[in-house]
Amino acid sequence: MPTLYNFVDAELKRWHNPYPLRSLFGSDDPGTVVTTIETFCRNALGSPLHETIFYEVSQGIVVGLSLADGRHVVIKGLIEERPLAYLRAVVRVQCYLLAQGFPCTRPLYDPLPLGRGLALVEVLDASGEFHDAHDPRWRRPLAEHLAWLIKLLRHPEKIAGITPDLFDFRLPSDALWGKPHSNIFNFVATTQGAEWIDEIARAAKSAREIGAGEEVVGHTDWSAKHIRFDTDLRPIAVYDWDSVDTQPEPLLVGNAAGSFTYTEELEHDVFPWPDAQESLAFIKDYEAARGEPFDDEERRAAHGACVYLRAYAARCGHAFGSDVRRESGLAEFAEALL
Repeated sequence: MPTLYNFVDAELKRWHNPYPLRSLFGSDDPGTVVTTIETFCRNALGSPLHETIFYEVSQGIVVGLSLADGRHVVIKGLIEERPLAYLRAVVRVQCYLLAQGFPCTRPLYDPLPLGRGLALVEVLDASGEFHDAHDPRWRRPLAEHLAWLIKLLRHPEKIAGITPDLFDFRLPSDALWGKPHSNIFNFVATTQGAEWIDEIARAAKSAREIGAGEEVVGHTDWSAKHIRFDTDLRPIAVYDWDSVDTQPEPLLVGNAAGSFTYTEELEHDVFPWPDAQESLAFIKDYEAARGEPFDDEERRAAHGACVYLRAYAARCGHAFGSDVRRESGLAEFAEALL
């Protein structure tokens, strides 16, 4: 199996983006990254690193490790985007959900310092399989488990030390876009040619922000890439809990409806985005699991959130140089939902 150094070096060459490593470790030198992680394992986790299982980079780093004491852990290293109080609240939410039988990953510690940032440390849970959520067999349980999650977190104040404002990261009302999720996307420098995307985003934002629906806590990256299933079609491992957020319920559902098919975890290629009918079907599946349909304003807000997410994805693609007008189907998607 490749060493941690091999993983770091290969991912750096593949990703061509030193910024996350420089932000978290102060250097993109693979040796510095490895030394910092090895020291973290010994000092913070109490065991030397034995073997590297996987390593990924996006906004920060995610590394799966086997430790010398026999534990298998996932370390998610995060830079300054999320404050310590938020990450502590995320751990409390995970512990609460586990106690209710919800299949989230199990935290081992409160957030710990790692390099210049913070780390979430969890038990590595690789049970089950990833699947293609374009298939309704996998779409429905995704919608049902989102409904269950939101039901469990509908009153977060019953979790000790939790208030909804800890998870509230909404944009100012006059902002069309927030800071992109990765530094590789520069929206300010790529406005030319993106006017049609921004126009769709403004219409979608207007629909999503009509004030419909109850404020709830949920997961804002609810997609097939973060959920493993068992053979009975049940999600049994849900990842990426630093995506917990406070929003009106229709916005969380619409956000998921726009991206629930996204995955890079399968051996075969999968078109990342649902079409309009799949997104509408996801919302219907959610309403069925919820036990009550959205009213007209809630549904309009959900559709707006769905289109806004897809406009954001198209804006990222445009910033990266893709031909998103041809590839994304955004205009047709927006026409069907708005």
